[in-house]
Amino acid sequence: MSETTHDGTVAVSAPAPPDEGLTAAELAAKYGLTVSGARPSLVEYVRQLWARRHFILAFSRAKLTAQYSQAKL
Repeated sequence: MSETTHDGTVAVSAPAPPDEGLTAAELAAKYGLTVSGARPSLVEYVRQLWARRHFILAFSRAKLTAQYSQAKL
Protein backbone atom coordinates (compact mmCIF):
# COMPACT_ATOMS: atom_id res chain seq x y z
CA MET A 1 0.00 0.00 0.00
CA SER A 2 1.19 3.52 -0.63
CA GLU A 3 -0.17 6.86 0.41
CA THR A 4 0.69 10.35 -0.76
CA THR A 5 1.59 12.70 2.07
CA HIS A 6 0.80 16.43 2.18
CA ASP A 7 4.24 17.35 0.84
CA GLY A 8 3.87 15.13 -2.23
CA THR A 9 6.13 12.27 -1.12
CA VAL A 10 4.90 8.74 -1.22
CA ALA A 11 4.83 6.84 2.06
CA VAL A 12 4.79 3.07 1.76
CA SER A 13 3.14 1.16 4.55
CA ALA A 14 3.23 -2.60 4.90
CA PRO A 15 -0.06 -4.43 4.72
CA ALA A 16 -1.40 -5.73 8.01
CA PRO A 17 -0.44 -9.34 8.76
CA PRO A 18 -3.33 -11.78 8.30
CA ASP A 19 -3.16 -12.87 11.95
CA GLU A 20 -3.25 -9.39 13.44
CA GLY A 21 -5.91 -8.96 16.08
CA LEU A 22 -6.31 -12.65 16.89
CA THR A 23 -5.91 -13.87 20.44
CA ALA A 24 -3.48 -16.66 21.32
CA ALA A 25 -6.34 -19.15 21.63
CA GLU A 26 -7.70 -18.16 18.21
CA LEU A 27 -4.26 -18.48 16.63
CA ALA A 28 -3.80 -21.93 18.18
CA ALA A 29 -7.18 -23.07 16.88
CA LYS A 30 -6.47 -21.61 13.43
CA TYR A 31 -3.19 -23.53 13.06
CA GLY A 32 -4.32 -26.73 14.81
CA LEU A 33 -1.98 -26.41 17.79
CA THR A 34 -2.53 -28.31 21.02
CA VAL A 35 -1.16 -27.97 24.52
CA SER A 36 2.37 -29.34 24.75
CA GLY A 37 2.63 -32.01 27.41
CA ALA A 38 -1.11 -32.50 27.72
CA ARG A 39 -1.90 -35.94 29.10
CA PRO A 40 -4.07 -38.26 27.04
CA SER A 41 -7.24 -39.74 28.45
CA LEU A 42 -6.96 -43.12 30.18
CA VAL A 43 -8.46 -44.91 27.18
CA GLU A 44 -6.02 -43.23 24.78
CA TYR A 45 -3.10 -43.96 27.13
CA VAL A 46 -3.97 -47.67 27.27
CA ARG A 47 -4.33 -47.71 23.47
CA GLN A 48 -0.86 -46.17 23.05
CA LEU A 49 0.62 -48.56 25.60
CA TRP A 50 -0.87 -51.55 23.81
CA ALA A 51 0.45 -50.31 20.45
CA ARG A 52 3.97 -50.08 21.92
CA ARG A 53 3.91 -53.41 23.77
CA HIS A 54 6.42 -55.06 21.42
CA PHE A 55 8.96 -52.29 21.95
CA ILE A 56 8.43 -52.31 25.73
CA LEU A 57 9.04 -56.07 25.90
CA ALA A 58 12.11 -55.98 23.64
CA PHE A 59 13.59 -53.01 25.49
CA SER A 60 13.13 -54.58 28.91
CA ARG A 61 14.69 -57.88 27.75
CA ALA A 62 17.65 -56.07 26.18
CA LYS A 63 18.20 -54.00 29.30
CA LEU A 64 18.15 -57.04 31.58
CA THR A 65 20.44 -58.96 29.24
CA ALA A 66 22.96 -56.11 29.17
CA GLN A 67 22.75 -55.63 32.92
CA TYR A 68 23.38 -59.27 33.80
CA SER A 69 25.60 -60.38 30.90
CA GLN A 70 28.78 -59.94 32.99
CA ALA A 71 27.33 -61.46 36.17
CA LYS A 72 29.16 -64.45 37.60
CA LEU A 73 27.61 -67.12 39.79
